[in-house]
Amino acid sequence: MKILVVQGNPNPESFTHANAMNYVDVAKQNGNQVSIIDLSQDNFDPVLRYGYHKHMDDESYPKYVQDLITKADHIAFFFPVWWSAEPSVLKGLIDRTLTPRFAYSRDNETGKIKKLLTGKTADVFITSHAPTIFYKSIFGNVIFRWKNMILNYCGIKMQHGFVLGKMDDPKKDTAQRRQKYMQKCANTLIK
Repeated sequence: MKILVVQGNPNPESFTHANAMNYVDVAKQNGNQVSIIDLSQDNFDPVLRYGYHKHMDDESYPKYVQDLITKADHIAFFFPVWWSAEPSVLKGLIDRTLTPRFAYSRDNETGKIKKLLTGKTADVFITSHAPTIFYKSIFGNVIFRWKNMILNYCGIKMQHGFVLGKMDDPKKDTAQRRQKYMQKCANTLIK
């Protein structure tokens, strides 16, 4: 399988980054072809300055990511939740790559959306300081938004949406708990 891993934490020393790299290692060990977008390393301007009305001067990185998305069978997103959403660099990647005529199109007469990335699957692995239950019980939460308003809008079917909450709780946030979460994320690669 061709897998694209999108590591969306701008901090290369974060648990999110370590989790994503562990997933990459396991995916490769299982014989998958793996590409990586590492937003802690890549030089990328996330600001969509003109909306979708005008192209930006340099579209090379978004085109590169679109090419990786096109080739991928499965996409795994790793990111922390900051202020109830993904970090701005990851939001910018979504803004600049899941664009009209690449990820979706709209019929001018009917207004219906055509999903252009059907046949692909995705997983979303996130961490948060808030309790895990917060992201599973509230309509409009991060998992709901990613599943329905981002991925499905383009035709990508979300398979797993895992949250490791209470990342700042000294009684709960242990190395063993983090390792167990990393294993849970990597286990999604086993069919």
